[in-house]
Amino acid sequence: MPPRVAIAANRLYGISMRPQELALYGDKVQFSLRYAPMFDDAAEVTAAHYKLLVLEIGALIDDQRAVGQPTGTRLELLKCGWELELSVDPPAQVGKVPELSEEVPLLLGRIADTVNELARRAGLEAPLGPVLIEQMLRDYRRQETDAGS
Repeated sequence: MPPRVAIAANRLYGISMRPQELALYGDKVQFSLRYAPMFDDAAEVTAAHYKLLVLEIGALIDDQRAVGQPTGTRLELLKCGWELELSVDPPAQVGKVPELSEEVPLLLGRIADTVNELARRAGLEAPLGPVLIEQMLRDYRRQETDAGS
């Protein structure tokens, strides 16, 4: 019988953001979304499991005068990680708990809310709108499906 898995908590893990540059290079950005369990000992059996979703946004700079960097430099515009804590009953081996369908949408929504609020505080338009979030979720699901094939 598979373990019962429930979301226990979620929290900001870390953020680095360049809101003005994100607005400036918005049409040249590349997205990277990674999601994985976090643990020290792969053999550990526990009731508390942790996962981390990291969204990175960068831009390839083609004009060195724009940022004082050589042409072809990848400029990191955003790196934001959001941690998920899961409660598992009975306790299970870390890294072996199946992913709940709501995990990534929840965490990506939290990242978007945080990034958009920081952009608004800087007087800028929210960079992570609902259409973009839905596209990132579709891309993530497609990658998961391709990896499982």
